[in-house]
Amino acid sequence: MSRYRAFFYHFLISLSIFFVLAYLVLYQWYPDFFYSIDGGWEGMRIIIGVDLILGPLLTLIVFRAGKPGLKFDLTAIGTLQAVCLAAGLYIVYSERPLFFIYYEKHFYSSSADTYTNYGVPTPDPHEFTDTIPAKVVSLLPENPIEEADFRKILFQDGIPAWVYKPTYRKLDEHMETVVTEGMNEEELRDRDSKGNLDAWLKENGGTFVDYAFIPIHSRYRDAFLGIRKSDQEIIAIVEIPPPL
Repeated sequence: MSRYRAFFYHFLISLSIFFVLAYLVLYQWYPDFFYSIDGGWEGMRIIIGVDLILGPLLTLIVFRAGKPGLKFDLTAIGTLQAVCLAAGLYIVYSERPLFFIYYEKHFYSSSADTYTNYGVPTPDPHEFTDTIPAKVVSLLPENPIEEADFRKILFQDGIPAWVYKPTYRKLDEHMETVVTEGMNEEELRDRDSKGNLDAWLKENGGTFVDYAFIPIHSRYRDAFLGIRKSDQEIIAIVEIPPPL
């Protein structure tokens, strides 16, 4: 067997593994727009580098038919590839978004690291939904005095309210309110220096009044999220800088 055929076979095996992992990243760990805004592509690059490039390339370099110790070399390559891939997958999995939180007219995407960085326990998203990330709204006490006391405690601890689990409620039960709190058209267009809003409306259909546009914040990108008012369905990201 030539080294090029060995490379080809190794690449085919790696490619089949890649399709399985790509499904997990695209549809389970970073679904919908989370792939583009919250590290899905960055994670995919790790997988591509280790699975489709590193392993097959090492086989191409070391393989020579009849070479003494070839079996050991191939075993070492396979082991190295598996270890690197497992480490990369752990990073991609551990950094996946766990919660998608609506708080005071903004959306926030949070991973386990978000809660760790603020020194609070990571909530279990399955308490709110069967799918991850869990979509929730963060609500403060309605009583003004209780709200003031609550904000004081959070301020002293340096914790934003939207990472505090006791404030969480299921988002779908509050979507009627959410779609009334989008940014007005004049202010949104003032922020839209590249004309992305009109292109977004052309692609998704309808006019501005058919949607609510809410600022969204994540690890890699800040933008706006378009939500259709008629059925309260989250549609897509529109690339316009939001207020922080």
